[in-house]
Amino acid sequence: MTSRPRIAIIGAGISGLRLAQLLSPTADVTVLEKSRGIGGRMSTRRADCFQFDHGAQYFTAQGEDFQRFLAPHIERGVVRAWRPRLTCFGGTIPQWTAPRYVGLPGMNALCKAMASDIEVLRETRVASLERRDDHWQLRSLAGEVLGPYDWVFSSAPAEQSAALMPACFSHLPALEHARMLGCYSLMLGFDAAPDLAWDAATVLNSPMAWVAVNSTKPDRSTGFSVLCQSSNDWAQAHIEADPDKVRASLAQAVQETTGLVVEEAQYVSLHKWRFAKVERPTDEPFLLDTENKLGAFGDWCGAGRVEAGFDSATALARGLNLR
Repeated sequence: MTSRPRIAIIGAGISGLRLAQLLSPTADVTVLEKSRGIGGRMSTRRADCFQFDHGAQYFTAQGEDFQRFLAPHIERGVVRAWRPRLTCFGGTIPQWTAPRYVGLPGMNALCKAMASDIEVLRETRVASLERRDDHWQLRSLAGEVLGPYDWVFSSAPAEQSAALMPACFSHLPALEHARMLGCYSLMLGFDAAPDLAWDAATVLNSPMAWVAVNSTKPDRSTGFSVLCQSSNDWAQAHIEADPDKVRASLAQAVQETTGLVVEEAQYVSLHKWRFAKVERPTDEPFLLDTENKLGAFGDWCGAGRVEAGFDSATALARGLNLR
């Protein structure tokens, strides 16, 4: 009797967790996550009574695969539609014709539910992959050796996956072709709720691109929490700038646009996403090197949405012949 293949998946966002779900019935799967939490850009930050979905703000479900996947999570109350009052500063108010979903009580709730039966090693940043006979060993940044594994798949952003993959990976040119842009998230918590006529706003002609009252999402904490996200182009131009200067620039943009005074906030925090939006995707739904038993996948293979990450993992699982 042959033993089950051992598989390492780098990254515990929706892509990595979905692949782990699909492969676990026939393989021994370990997910390696560099952070304390799971969810990747579907992350939630909590501070006192304030709560912020400081990565992905919501997601849609356009394809039948993702709709079927979400249905039981919606039924169990892990996911629900969000219907904010919308506006646009500097342009036409957008109209949402399809539901926008959020996790409950935070955006990362969906990934937490997915990870309930999956082995996830948190705070484990993979630094390198090393070939040992017919297997792979992973070395963490802390020097820990993990493995051996028969297959290794990376769901990290394309640039990070390219840095991890060994020279033998046949799809390195495609990884190096893909490009993602950064984003800054400014989190503001107010003891007294300002009187606003909107819950979420797109912003044009500004360093800011999006402002949302996070506390208007269903089942959120009671603190008045505002999440402000920069435009990707502005973030990329200031990706190595001093954080204090970035915070000051974004605070000024928020006040000029919305009238919210950052100095009156009881909680202020800035988070930098170095890889947030897909500018240049790959031409394939996933990158698979069967000879070396390596693969890379994620939302950067497609449109950069939450659903794109799910679809990439699903396509990889369907195209994989474990041996």
